[in-house]
Amino acid sequence: MSEKNFLSEVAIFSHMKDEDLTKIADQTRRQHFDKEEIIISEGAHGSKLFIIISGRAEAIKDLGGKSERVLGSFGPRSYFGEMALIDDLPRSASVVAKEDTDVLTLEWDLRKEIEHSPAMAVELLQMFSLRIRAAEEFIRNTLGLFLPICANCKKIREDDDSWTPIEEYIRDHSETEFSHGICPECAKKLYPEFYKG
Repeated sequence: MSEKNFLSEVAIFSHMKDEDLTKIADQTRRQHFDKEEIIISEGAHGSKLFIIISGRAEAIKDLGGKSERVLGSFGPRSYFGEMALIDDLPRSASVVAKEDTDVLTLEWDLRKEIEHSPAMAVELLQMFSLRIRAAEEFIRNTLGLFLPICANCKKIREDDDSWTPIEEYIRDHSETEFSHGICPECAKKLYPEFYKG
């Protein structure tokens, strides 16, 4: 199957005009990844979109770390890496081939393409909506909907009836890390001699 015909079956490209699809297909490149090979590294910068031709890959947060978790799985005609094309920020997760995987890579100006094909923007919005829902579900499953918290010291009561500082509880139940500062209201109360407003 030609790159153009393959792309026409991928949701993000399926509503594009024939000539635009031909132009995009000409910019793609085939790439092979062996099983367990890293396709994208979390934190890396990149401007490539990846579309799976065959095989399977997983998006993994904190790969190899203590809070490693699978965010999603991709099979043929799935795509990933589009967020970096939109916000120019580092990759938010690693993607690892879970079997021998062939992909089409595309390095391209997504914003410009959206201007030519608004249907692509709708497809991306639907994808982001699914991701946001998945993130909300993860937060609910990780932290729960109801947290018993001390009204005075703000410690959280654990299932075994022990009490844990809120920062420690959130760090242990998610991948959030804390940095500390002091708000203007507390600075004024605690250090009035240094507070300048």
